[in-house]
Amino acid sequence: MQVKNVNIGDVVARSGIYTEPGVVTERKQDGTVVVDTEPMAVNKFHRYANTTGLTEHEKDQFNTILDQIYQKTNDVERINDIQLEVDKLRMNPDNQNVVRYLRNQQAFLIRQAKGLPRVYQTDESAVKG
Repeated sequence: MQVKNVNIGDVVARSGIYTEPGVVTERKQDGTVVVDTEPMAVNKFHRYANTTGLTEHEKDQFNTILDQIYQKTNDVERINDIQLEVDKLRMNPDNQNVVRYLRNQQAFLIRQAKGLPRVYQTDESAVKG
């Protein structure tokens, strides 16, 4: 049986008798984790989307990028700015998880705004003739 890797900041929907959602704030040597149910603790790691699955560093990177992008109010501009970040980050394989979450956020905005990025990169094999 494979043990799930739990990261700091991962969402815990509810655990046992505890019904409030929270986030993991600490991992202990004995295999237990500390869960904080304070809404601001959840917001610290999940301001824009559920980032469970990203490391603490990746969560910070994702949120920092979107903090800058979401200063704009126009969703089409946000979509284009996310695309620029994706194109920049995808050059480094270490960023693949953050890129995946940014693409998910972009897809959410595309559905919401009913707009597409003006320019984007894709694999050559994905282009149909």
